[in-house]
Amino acid sequence: MVVGTGKYTNTNEAFPLDRKTLNQIFVRSFFADASHNGETASSAGWCWALMPGLKQIHKNEEDLALSMGHELEYVSAASPMSTLAMGVTLALEQQKCDLETIRSARTVASAAADSFGTALFEYVVIPVTAVGCCALASAGSILGVLLYFAVVAVLSVLLRYAMLYYGYSKGTRAAESLCRHKEALKQGARMAGIFMLGAMTFLFVRGLQPDMYLQSNYQSISFADGLKKVLPGIVPLGLLGIIWHMLTKKNRSLLMCVLLLLAVGMAGALLGLFGGFFSSPLPLPWLNL
Repeated sequence: MVVGTGKYTNTNEAFPLDRKTLNQIFVRSFFADASHNGETASSAGWCWALMPGLKQIHKNEEDLALSMGHELEYVSAASPMSTLAMGVTLALEQQKCDLETIRSARTVASAAADSFGTALFEYVVIPVTAVGCCALASAGSILGVLLYFAVVAVLSVLLRYAMLYYGYSKGTRAAESLCRHKEALKQGARMAGIFMLGAMTFLFVRGLQPDMYLQSNYQSISFADGLKKVLPGIVPLGLLGIIWHMLTKKNRSLLMCVLLLLAVGMAGALLGLFGGFFSSPLPLPWLNL
């Protein structure tokens, strides 16, 4: 049986929601994805987040139950931009639109907001913030770590708040505008993330060269010095090529690429390949001990 089918008994348009009610929905939206499941995704948390507004809109208990029923259908609220879909849904509920219209608008708006919001944070916000904060952290300042979490958290909160009010004030026009430009915005965010990843590679990987030593009869020759003279910057260029291939050809996430870089860095440090920066604790034969 499909929940949330039928028509509202009271079809008169409700009074606009006040700021206090919208702020309650904004606070609850942080927990909308806490009840994520494989069947209906974030529907339980989504419905719970919208409850203050639905109670204000539907004074008739049967209408409220009907509204809650179709809000418990499949919906995703994993992105900070999911509040845009919440605002659009509340605007349509206030106008007492038919359930099929609300269901369609909610599905389209939540899918568009979730996909673009994820791309925005994974490819733009997190890489740009990481570039600046890594410079502070690499200098030994804990401010780099604290600033990273603070900036990402503040931007997430501000975006969530703004999208709720924008979606509620514009209604379906907000969802239509986002859907028209969704692919272009996602592609722009993706390209910006790749440029930021290249900048991080240039800033923090360009000095890492294999620091193995070749022992001759008369002297110890550094493999890194020879590589810098013949193929300078080959290590960061190679890593950037691998990341580019993973993002564009394999469709991997930016998080997986960052984890790959961390794994390569840890393995290189342990094997003594980055001796100019890290000292390997292992007595490896190719190191100039």
